[in-house]
Formats: sequence, structure tokens, C-alpha cells
Amino acid sequence: MRTMKIVHQEKSSALADGVDQSGGPGRILLGVFETLDRAEIPYCVLHGYERYPQRITSDVDCMISASVHPEQLAALFHENRGISIDADLVCFREYYFVFAGRNADRSPSYLVLDLSIDYELGGLRFYTGREVIEGRRRHSCFWTPAPPVEFGGYLARKIAKVQLTDAQGRRLSALYAQDPAGCQRQAARFWGARNTALIVSAASSGDWTPVRRCLSRLGAEMRLRAMLRQPWRSIGNWSLRMGRRIRSGFWPEGGLTVIFLGTDGAGKSSVIKSVRQDLAGAFARTTCRYFAPGLLSLLRRPAGPILPHAALPRSRMTSVIRACYWLVYYLLWYRLMIHFALARSTLVLHDRHFVDALVDSKRYRYVGPAWLLRLIWRFTPKPDLVILLDAPPGVVHARKQDVSFEETARQREAYLSLIDTMKDAHVVDAAQPLEHVVSDVNDIILRHLTMRMARRLGLEHNMVYRAQPGGAFTTEKSL
Repeated sequence: MRTMKIVHQEKSSALADGVDQSGGPGRILLGVFETLDRAEIPYCVLHGYERYPQRITSDVDCMISASVHPEQLAALFHENRGISIDADLVCFREYYFVFAGRNADRSPSYLVLDLSIDYELGGLRFYTGREVIEGRRRHSCFWTPAPPVEFGGYLARKIAKVQLTDAQGRRLSALYAQDPAGCQRQAARFWGARNTALIVSAASSGDWTPVRRCLSRLGAEMRLRAMLRQPWRSIGNWSLRMGRRIRSGFWPEGGLTVIFLGTDGAGKSSVIKSVRQDLAGAFARTTCRYFAPGLLSLLRRPAGPILPHAALPRSRMTSVIRACYWLVYYLLWYRLMIHFALARSTLVLHDRHFVDALVDSKRYRYVGPAWLLRLIWRFTPKPDLVILLDAPPGVVHARKQDVSFEETARQREAYLSLIDTMKDAHVVDAAQPLEHVVSDVNDIILRHLTMRMARRLGLEHNMVYRAQPGGAFTTEKSL
């Protein structure tokens, strides 16, 4: 197999005019293309590139040479972070890559690169990667398919989705005008003479209304012809997809669990809300979890918000029984719930978690033995990250007076002591303005994703993080 060239040098002048030089997905994308070109890895952007790199609104779909494995590409992208690529690789699954960079205002920006080695829809192959790449042409700073191949692939994709808008029809007609004979051959590849004539008429006239009326019929014929060409491949692709789903269910890789700790008034809810929005681009989905629900919480209407320590404590016996319920909940149901969330590449953020009971058992009306809580914590699935939002008691108490100043100070010291015993725990200054706190938390999570990716690739020894003003971090190549 050909060895890839990993080039470490200053960024070239290949960045197109009009791209924001301070960041953004367009700048990341051009860096990725530059890296692939310098490594002499052939690729081809399949569609939707007309406004690249100035405007990227969805995943970037590309064809890539089958001779390059996903791990090789991931290592290449990781090695070129901060060199030709202004972003870190934070996630990859097979040929699916997620990059995270920074905009000028320090907010995260993302690029999702969806690579494939064949042009497939629904497990059916319509073009081989060789067909697409061999006929590619240069378009500005990157490579695109030949007009007939792009016409055939784009039309097949729209019909498979049973969706063909006016703008998409205009794009198809523009491609047809560049090579009518070639586009006719591509249509005849997927449909019989009657439907081919229908499509050719629509492409040449620009009126796609007759095609829209029979999208389902066209899709059925297209899939049948593709399946008959390679029946065993269709079965094999289905088996591979099922195998990947089963594997991800047993060995989740893309998700992340983060527990936020802090006294009342530290700003956990506000920070979590902003972090969910900022980091949504790095994950398939996000969710927020709280403390274990009560046994009867689903059977009765909540009484409404009350002060944390206003309710009377339970008896010692009731506290022990409730602790046993917490043990079962976190040992079984919570473990299963988190496992499947991670398998679906979910960012799981905890506003309240069982670990809070170790510091503030009075909030949960618990008066049982402290060793029982520590025992439950020992068996509770551990998070990937723990983030303590810390601020002086005076600052916190000025924001919220649900508990006394003395209790706020006690909880703060208890949280700081607890953090010292935890793995992958971080303290963030919550006395800063909210946007600075959110930025610091985003940096911690994205840095963790990058380090996890480096460990997966066996490249963690190359990771060096340099602190920036305001608590941010950038990654560099160690020398």
C-alpha cells in the first residue's frame, strides 16, 4: 500500500479569496483539501460545492481512494492540526470525520467530512470510486466529478430521497447542458428507455414537473436495476451495516459523559444550556440528565420548586432504603441508559448527579451512613469528565441565597476536596462572565475529545497543549 506523505510546513496560499481568515468551516475545509493534495491522496467532492468554501451548510460528501484506510486518514488529519488544518479532529467513525476549530469570537466551528470509497445509496452501489475519481476535474481549490457523473449521482440521490426542488432541478439542467450526450448515458444506466426519455426531456427543457410526479416509480426502478447488477454486494452491504450497529452498541466510541458540579449560584444550568448549543456540531445529539428520579415522581404532579434544605429529612431507615434504590438505579438502569446514549454518539451533560449527594446529602433528605453513599459511588459508572464550576462564596451567595453563606462556603470546600480524588476532573473559574466560563468549558471538552482521538491512534505522545489568555488551549506538535 502506498505510504502517505505527511507534510509539516507553513500554510500555503491555496486559501481561496473570500474565506474568513480567522476561522470557520470553510477555512477548515480548504485545509483538509490542501492536506490531501500534499499527501497525494485523490479525492472528489460529490455535490453541493457551488458556494464552497464561503458557505457550508451541511456535511461535505467526498469520494476518496479505497487504498487509504480511515485510520491512516485520521492520523494524517491529526498530524496536520494547526499546520495546514486550522482545527482538531475530534471524532471519526469509519470514513466519517468531525473537525472542531474556532471562529474569531472564540466560539467553536465544525466541519463534518463524510467520505466514501464508492457512490452508494441505501446499500446499493451506483458508481465505483474509481469511476468518480478518474474523471474528476479541478474546481477552484478542490476536485469535483465530471459533469455526467455528477448529474447521474445527484439525480439518483434526489430520487432516492423522493425530493426534487426547483433549485435542484436547475442544478441538474446546468450539469446536463455541459455534456448532454454523457448525461443521457448516465440516465440510461439507471432507467429504461421510457424513463430515460422523461428525464432527458426534463433536463433539456428545465421543466422537472413530470419527473416529480413519478419520483417513487423512478426510485423503485433505479433500486431494482442496481440490485440486479450486483445482488450479492447488496446483501453484503446490509450485513456490514448491521455489524457496525452491533459493534457500536457493545463498544461505543463517539459519545461523552460530563458531570457538572458546583454550589447553588455557580451557574451550572446556564453553562450547560450554552455548552449544549456550542458543542452540538461535534456530536450526533446532546442531552441533559439529572439526579435519579424518585420512585413516585411519575405518578404524582410535582409540588413546585422549594428551597434545597426546606424539606424535612427522612428517617434513617427510609434513607437507607432510598440509598438502596439509588444503587439499583445507577448500577442497572443508568448504566444501560448511558451506554446506549454513548453508542449513539451523544453528549450527555449532568446538571445534578449522584456525586452531589456526597457533598450535600441534606438536599436529598438523606441522613443515613456516609459510607453507604461512598459505596454506591464506587459502583456508579464513572463519567468521562468532571467539571467543577468554582467561585468564592461571596460571589455565589450574591447570585443566589437558597442556602446560608456558611453552607455555601462549606460546600465549596467539600467540592474542591472531592475533585482532588477524581480522574479527569477540572476546575473552572465561575466568577468570570458567562461567555468566558462557557469558552473554558468548551475548551476542556474539545481538548478531551482530541486527546482521546490521539490515544486511539497511538499518537498521544505528540500532543502538547499551550494555554492561551482566558483559559483557552491550542494544540501543537511536540518536537
